[in-house]
Amino acid sequence: MINLSLSIYGEIARDILVYPNSIINRRWGGAGLYASIAASKQGLNPTFLTLYGPELQNEYSLSYWKAMGISFDCARYIENYNHPKYLVTGFEKYQHKISRPMTTVKTGYDYRPIIPSGTKGLLIFPIDHTLPKYLCVDGKKDGIIIFLDPKPNEHSISEAKELLQYCDVLLVNEDEIKLLSESSNLNEAIDKVIATGIEYIVVKRGNRGCIIVKNDGSSFTIPTFSSNVVCTLGSGDVFGGALASTFLRTSDIRYSAIIASCVAANFIEKIDTEAIISREDVEVDIKTRKVIEMPEAINKTIYLAGPFFSEQELSWVNKICNVLESSGFTVLSPSRENGILKKNASPEDKVRIFKADIELIQKSDIVVALLDHDDPGTCFEIGYSYSKGFFTVGLNTSNRILNNMILNGCNVICNSINDLVGEIYDCLK
Repeated sequence: MINLSLSIYGEIARDILVYPNSIINRRWGGAGLYASIAASKQGLNPTFLTLYGPELQNEYSLSYWKAMGISFDCARYIENYNHPKYLVTGFEKYQHKISRPMTTVKTGYDYRPIIPSGTKGLLIFPIDHTLPKYLCVDGKKDGIIIFLDPKPNEHSISEAKELLQYCDVLLVNEDEIKLLSESSNLNEAIDKVIATGIEYIVVKRGNRGCIIVKNDGSSFTIPTFSSNVVCTLGSGDVFGGALASTFLRTSDIRYSAIIASCVAANFIEKIDTEAIISREDVEVDIKTRKVIEMPEAINKTIYLAGPFFSEQELSWVNKICNVLESSGFTVLSPSRENGILKKNASPEDKVRIFKADIELIQKSDIVVALLDHDDPGTCFEIGYSYSKGFFTVGLNTSNRILNNMILNGCNVICNSINDLVGEIYDCLK
C-alpha cells in the first residue's frame, strides 16, 4: 500500500435506517468514513481528518478501521463531541432517499488539521456543513490534487462556490451543480462551473451512471453497473473515495470512474459499512458484472395511468412515480397534475378533469399503466393510448391473468419495477 497518499476531510456519523415496515437498522457512516473505507480497500492508507468522541472511542469499529489501514493520527478526539445522527428513509432500491439530521449543526470546534506530509491528493467533504478553505489553499500551493464533494445545503454550497478556483476534481450530483451555478439547466450549469478552471467535473447520476467533463470542453458518460440493491446510502461517497484513490494511482479519470462505479454497485448490495470490494476483486468484477447502458439524453415524458382512490393505490402510484423520475424521466401523474376528483364533484368538474387527463396523455411520449388494481379508468387510458399509437408499458406484479384487451393493448407487460425501467430504456434505444 502507498502510505499517506490520500487525505480525506469529512464526518463520521451515525446513520439510522428506517425501513417501510418500521424496522430500524443503525450503522456508522458519514461521507468521510464511507470514502476512507473505499480508499483503503482500493490499496491506499488514507489519512482521515475528522472529529470523534466517546461514543466511538471504545467501539470495536475504530480499531477495525485502523486495522484496515485508515490513519486517525490527524483526527481529533473531543470529550464532549456528539457524532451527527441522520434518520434515513428511501434508501432501498428505486426510492427517493431522504436524510434528516437528528442533531443540530455544531460549530466552533477548533479543528484545523494540517495536510500530512506525503499527501498526493486531498478529498474534501463538509464537517458540520462547513468546508475548510485553508486546506484547499494550502493544498493548491503544494501541488496536491484537490477533490471536492459539497453537499446540497445552503452553507456547503455557499462555501463551495469560493473553493472552485482551488479544485481539480469536482464531485457533484445534478442538484448540487445546479445550485453551485445558480442554473436550472444541467448543460448550462456544467458550462458555468467548468469555466472556473476546474480540471474535471464528475456529475453523479445514480443508476444513470456519471458524466465527466474536462476543462477542454470534452465530455463522456460512464454507465452504471447492474446491482441487486439493498441500501444506496453512502454510495456516492464510496464512489468518491474509490475514484480519488484510483486516480492518484493511474491519472486516468475515465478508468477511475469505471472502477468507482463498480465499487459503488457492489457496495449497495450489502448493508455493512465495511463491506466494500477490494482493488483486486473489483478489477475482476468489472469484467463480469453487467453494464447498464442508458440513453445519453432521455428527455422523454411518461403518462402514469393508475388508480389513486385509496391510500394504498396512491402510495403505489407515488412509488412508481419516484422510480421513473429518479431514472431521469419527466412524469405526468394525473392525481398530481390535475387533482383527485371528489365523490360529489359536479358534472362540469368531471368533464374538466376528463379533458385535462386526456391532454396529459397527448403531451406524453410513453404511457405506463399500473394493472394490479383492475381500474376501469386505467383500462380506458390503455385503449385511448393504443388508438393514438403511444408506446404503452403495463406493470402487473400480481399473479392474476390479464384481460385479453389489456394484454394486447399494451406493447409490453412487466412483472417487476426493475423490468419496467429496463423495458422503457430498451424502447428508447
